[in-house]
Amino acid sequence: MNNTSLRIIDKEALPQGGFAGIVETRMVMSPKVWPKAQSNRQISHGLGDFIYLAYGHFKPNDGVPIHPHNDVDIVSFITSGSVGHTGTLGDGTVIQGPGVQVQRAGNGMQHSEFSVNDKKAGIVQIWFLPPKDGLASSYQNFKIQEGQMTTVLGGHNDSTFDSNMHCQIGFVKGGEELNVNKPFIAIITRGTATANGKKVHEGQLIEGKEMSLVAKKQLGLVLITRGDEK
Repeated sequence: MNNTSLRIIDKEALPQGGFAGIVETRMVMSPKVWPKAQSNRQISHGLGDFIYLAYGHFKPNDGVPIHPHNDVDIVSFITSGSVGHTGTLGDGTVIQGPGVQVQRAGNGMQHSEFSVNDKKAGIVQIWFLPPKDGLASSYQNFKIQEGQMTTVLGGHNDSTFDSNMHCQIGFVKGGEELNVNKPFIAIITRGTATANGKKVHEGQLIEGKEMSLVAKKQLGLVLITRGDEK
């Protein structure tokens, strides 16, 4: 495959922001939700119902105060550290990295997320539009295993929330090849690889119509495609 068919965005080339106790780099913002993002060519504009991605960390013993969401599916990939969660969907949950919490805000919920100790907690937060508005609010937790990819949203899987998108998170063993043959957005969360022969590394977002990805050592990966495309 020709590497010119891929677009690669490096988080280090984007402005760093955040609020309260979170530091983040916004790498995906869909003009469907944020019309002003249309003029920002530095970032990705998403894919279908995949509308937002931020890559960052919670400060030690800090986080974000309780705040509301509705009619959005929130995938929080804790890449390292430990993140606590409280709110209207339940109190006391702690997600250990690498781990994922998927929250279906649905008809409305409020929550707070924070590092539970004196270490940074890495996070990649991803938002999707749900298949319809007004769904019941709920959440799911997933353990992410070394050496395998896990479907955490969509994928025609009874163990995940239904979605028009398919989100997989996990790790690809060193030397293994992953082929994607439909429009996608991926982000490297650990290690290095080659994508269509071009070197890519942690913190880079890749988007295109097809990709051959070869992992170097253990590769951390988020892969998003449309769920209705075979």
